[in-house]
Amino acid sequence: MPTAAEWRSRALDFWARSLTNKLVVICTAIFCLQKLSLFFASAFFLNISWVKSGFLLNFLTYGFLHGGFWHIVFNMLALYFAGNAVERYDSGKDALIAFIGGIVAGGAAWIAAVTLFAANPLEQTLVGASAGIAALFAYFSIFYRKAEIRAMIFFVLPVRMRAWVIFAALAGFSVIGFIFDELPALRLGGTLSLSVAHSAHLGGLIFGALFAWLAERLRKNFDNTRYFRR
Repeated sequence: MPTAAEWRSRALDFWARSLTNKLVVICTAIFCLQKLSLFFASAFFLNISWVKSGFLLNFLTYGFLHGGFWHIVFNMLALYFAGNAVERYDSGKDALIAFIGGIVAGGAAWIAAVTLFAANPLEQTLVGASAGIAALFAYFSIFYRKAEIRAMIFFVLPVRMRAWVIFAALAGFSVIGFIFDELPALRLGGTLSLSVAHSAHLGGLIFGALFAWLAERLRKNFDNTRYFRR
């Protein structure tokens, strides 16, 4: 059994290993504060009321809040793998831009969907880092679209595929989810607190893909990949 000093050493090593790991720790710590009710989490949710009141910072802060235990667990696992994949080939700065930009873009897409389609728009609230995670997956799978990767479906079935398949699969799933899940829920007046905000995922995917396209154009034009690395 590891001693307290060994646990502390492992925690510090995890923190120092990458910027993505720092984001995982920060999101997890904020979730713990939420559960302990040590701050007014509702002030940092994203909803139309806050936006109309001028709280535009909520387009970012909602991404660091989560709705439940499994929500944070699955999001942090996805963030760990997607963010570290980007950092392994590019830099922590690229991962951070994709993550933050994806959260903001996802929030904007969700606000647009709620404004246009929700029967009760003021009752809708958004939390979670999944839009930023979607942007990380999109950035990696578009920038390195020809790379062959190995994955485990349901952690059991090994497959090989091109990286671009990840983007295609996520985009297809998000479009289908928006049409057949989120859109009916919005029109019927239900809240998304127990549902998936596929529109936010689409916003994150679009931002990540555009960021990858821009980074690719810049690197080709300047022919200096070191400039973009840490």
